[in-house]
Amino acid sequence: MQPSLRSAGTATAHRVAGWVPPVARIGYAAKGVVYVLLGYIAFKAGLASGEPQGTTGALQSLADERGGHLMLVLIAAGLLAHVAWRLVQAALDPEHPEHDAKRVPMRLFYALSAAIYASMAYTAWQLARVGRADGGDGTEVWVARLLSKPFGTWLVMAAGLGVIGYGIHQLVKAARGDVNKHMDVARVGSHAAAPSRAVTAIGRIGTAARGLVLLPLGWFVFNAGRLYRASAAADTGEVLRMLGHGGLLAAVGLGLVAYGVHQIAKAVYRRIERPA
Repeated sequence: MQPSLRSAGTATAHRVAGWVPPVARIGYAAKGVVYVLLGYIAFKAGLASGEPQGTTGALQSLADERGGHLMLVLIAAGLLAHVAWRLVQAALDPEHPEHDAKRVPMRLFYALSAAIYASMAYTAWQLARVGRADGGDGTEVWVARLLSKPFGTWLVMAAGLGVIGYGIHQLVKAARGDVNKHMDVARVGSHAAAPSRAVTAIGRIGTAARGLVLLPLGWFVFNAGRLYRASAAADTGEVLRMLGHGGLLAAVGLGLVAYGVHQIAKAVYRRIERPA
């Protein structure tokens, strides 16, 4: 009787969790759009046209465009979908059912990622509603919130080290070409499809560019915790502005565009496991 009840409960949970894959795909697509926009603005700035922006500035650029408010609402909804997927990964880690202790740091990173993208979604929603975002840059906001918690300075320093570690992880992935994990074969409609060599190349370029941006970003977060000052944290725009104008900034901008395109490819090709 007991095994039957357990099996029935597992089957019910599996059916209920059927919402996870489509929501995750929507989230990857929205994340991709944000990075394409971020990289495009940085690329133009590298060609001496304007200044690179962080995510808030990149989203702000949509507010004055025709149909921009609707686009911002859709991005906000999509980013919330990505938050939901990150929370599932943090809580259940469905793609690694063995629950190895080595996965704990990655699950903590998923939880941090969920908080960051939730802040980004809220910013997009504010911009859609009133054309401006309150509370400053997203990075500074979540750093300030962490600092207000017990052991906040240690939490922020740990988060900074985590971002640095993930940046190194991204660079290693790009070097090894291991950017299509869980993307080897996916189902598109009734057909199986595999990512092309072009998708792999785009993924490697994009992952390397993001890794390069994450390293100084993590250092600034770590320093904000060390100094107990949220304003010491930097966003992506500030990191990009450190590169100045010219070929390096343009190259990193194109790399971030590539990262965004690869995230959109994940929305199509990635195998997404439902929680068992």
